[in-house]
Amino acid sequence: MVNECIDALLNCERGSGRIRHKKYSNNDKEGEQEEQVPSTSTSSPLIFVDGTLGGGGHSAALLQTLKGGDIVFGCDIDPNALNEASKRLSYYTNHDGIDRPLFVPVQSNFGNLATKLPTILHPITQKLILSKGVDGILLDLGVSSHQIDVPERGFSFMRDGPLDMRMGSASGTNNDSDDTSSVSDVGGLKAADICNEFDEKELQRIFSVYGDEPKSKTVAKAIVKNRPLYTTGELVDAIGSVIPQFAKNKRHGRTATCARVFQSLRIVVNNEDGVLSQVLSDVCPTLLIPGGRLVVMSYHSMEDRATKRIMRDGSLEKIRNGRQRINNDEKDLYGNYNGPSKPFKPLSKRRKATEEETSRNPRARSAILRVAERLEDF
Repeated sequence: MVNECIDALLNCERGSGRIRHKKYSNNDKEGEQEEQVPSTSTSSPLIFVDGTLGGGGHSAALLQTLKGGDIVFGCDIDPNALNEASKRLSYYTNHDGIDRPLFVPVQSNFGNLATKLPTILHPITQKLILSKGVDGILLDLGVSSHQIDVPERGFSFMRDGPLDMRMGSASGTNNDSDDTSSVSDVGGLKAADICNEFDEKELQRIFSVYGDEPKSKTVAKAIVKNRPLYTTGELVDAIGSVIPQFAKNKRHGRTATCARVFQSLRIVVNNEDGVLSQVLSDVCPTLLIPGGRLVVMSYHSMEDRATKRIMRDGSLEKIRNGRQRINNDEKDLYGNYNGPSKPFKPLSKRRKATEEETSRNPRARSAILRVAERLEDF
């Protein structure tokens, strides 16, 4: 779904006249092999934010399509991911930005970007980059392959390692970034702390709410029975004591159950629901200029519901009166909306990964893509 994400970003109001020269290539330095024509446009450059940099795949695809003068902020709270992605995209870093787009790495949780990005200086001119806002924000809410593939981080149930799961920690150590104001400050809470200290009822709630786990009670009871648990292997064994390796319904098998339990723990450890609420409700409306694009890929029903609600209603609040949901929309006699202005307008329906895409990347099987346009404030 990389190409769809990039197309959605480039269709922002100020980028609608741009001609996309090529589809994404696995060669991150493809621009070196073609003559780069400096931008001669009198308009200000396009500025995009990759709020979940990870391995840098989306930023690489976006940079390949942009012109000289354009800028991409690549943001991640994980210092290891940021360093690796910066090396991968070194061709686009630390230059004047005239003959090719500029990539600017930023170590920050995306919940803090509204205050962090306006302070970032151009690497050459040392002037503030942002004067108004950005043309597009991309949020890929899944855990990156970089994190999953490092056993010491504790994100994967396929490899044994410490039961950690803190995104802000580097190789199992505490994050030494000065960005300590994050609403997802890693602090000292680890997945092992949750498994060993939370009671059975709270564990059941976590697995049910954040993992849609159908056997949340059974799994929670098994964890309490087998603790203390300090490694991912020990947690998998605890789950395996009550969940069969294979089941008629794949959703009830051990692999699928482990995936949901690990996802649930990761969300709680990193306060992902709180960060997501902040970035959708505050950061994106603040940073995006009218006509800008918000592009979100979610992998869990909670994430998708929040994304849908903010794009459609402009708020994450769900108000109920008894069993009837109160409709806060104000409509005139003809059914036209005339209530308070909303920050976004949804564009098209949600999109899921195709079979071809999931065959290339099995982790995309649960991905849901939504796109919205930033509206004028009245």
